[in-house]
Amino acid sequence: MLVALLVTRSPLGEFDLRYESIESHGMGYWFLSVLLMILMHDTYFYWTHCAMHHPKIYRLFHEVHHKSTNPSRWAAFAFHPLEGIVEAGIIFPIIYIIPYHLSVLFVFLVFMTLYNVYGHLGYELYPKRFNKNFIGRWLNTSVSHNTHHSKFNGNYGLYFLFWDRWMRTLREDYDTNFVEVD
Repeated sequence: MLVALLVTRSPLGEFDLRYESIESHGMGYWFLSVLLMILMHDTYFYWTHCAMHHPKIYRLFHEVHHKSTNPSRWAAFAFHPLEGIVEAGIIFPIIYIIPYHLSVLFVFLVFMTLYNVYGHLGYELYPKRFNKNFIGRWLNTSVSHNTHHSKFNGNYGLYFLFWDRWMRTLREDYDTNFVEVD
């Protein structure tokens, strides 16, 4: 329904940041807007995820998702409807802040879904010692999220480890766990 609303003429009127022609902003901005959406979503996810782990609301919002202590790709889609509403809420800051082409929004939604599935695989796709190189130090991994599911605290990030590192919520056993994965 939300996508149908975005595909038709938006009721946002003057606040509608959607543009019809990629040439109006250029391909450089097209790629930049994908990156901006990913960064914005990573920030939104980290803080809402931390909030859903607060003891006063955990049971109401996030407990259903954590019934998967050793997640599979299907755990990416197992959550309480209230959590689903919170998670879908990222779309509103995106469409109100970032000028976007519908193709960018589509690419972002596909990327978001695929990375969420990767995070819940229960096994790692990145090579050994990936977590030690410059890029791997900042990208979230399936090991990180799997540890989150088995320990229930820390490792709250989605795509990146920026917020977990800055807020000191990256579990101390992350690097050890990454090395132990076959």
